[in-house]
Amino acid sequence: MTSKLILLRHGESEWNNKHLFCGWVDVGLTSKGQQQAVQAANLISQNGLSPDLMFTSKLTRSCETADIISKSLGRMWMDVIRSWRLNERHYGALQGRKKSDVVAEVGKEKYMYWRRAYEGCPPLMNDEDEALLIDDRYKYADVPIEDLPRGESLKMVLERVRPFWETNIKSELLKNKTVLIVAHGSVVRSLIKIISTISDRDIEQINIPNGVPLVYEFDEKLGKIGDYYYLDPDAAEAGAKEVANQGLEKN
Repeated sequence: MTSKLILLRHGESEWNNKHLFCGWVDVGLTSKGQQQAVQAANLISQNGLSPDLMFTSKLTRSCETADIISKSLGRMWMDVIRSWRLNERHYGALQGRKKSDVVAEVGKEKYMYWRRAYEGCPPLMNDEDEALLIDDRYKYADVPIEDLPRGESLKMVLERVRPFWETNIKSELLKNKTVLIVAHGSVVRSLIKIISTISDRDIEQINIPNGVPLVYEFDEKLGKIGDYYYLDPDAAEAGAKEVANQGLEKN
């Protein structure tokens, strides 16, 4: 018996389209993002995959993508578990800023350090701004609201994702289930780093496209069978290149 883990970054959001740092700011999908969610469901179905349950973040763009996929697959009855631990990386004071403007202000080297380096943490959001982002959905988080992030590196994201992986996700995979996680670029990168034991340096080069599912397969002891693969490699390659170049495009 084998289990399968499907990882998916949500469809294009309104702020992805504008090349703004989004993080914990709650924005919806564009029409393109909604279409990407439908296409992701089609890829899942065409490859003979039938998710038994789904995990998402607490952010609308993840939840909306998950809902579209559930409906498209005819599996609206599927259990969905939502957790702040699967939220996008908190981009601190960069949230809401255009990426190219940040490059112009601080230079490419610092921009790339904040954005891609494993331990690169952007400037933290101040307390007044943070109040705009902490709402009722976080009242029942497993940590006090005052301990929720105000800015994170990828390393910090991984540190909050790992306990959820160990406690909530692995236990379902050990039951030989097919698990779908609809989350965010930094969360997918964190899970790839955990599962594939990728080095701190190499994870900097991995970019996650919107709306293209990737799959891990495991044996009955949760040993990884091969490495992950995308269900549409060409779309994944094109989308990853677009993500890598954000903020660096020539005007």
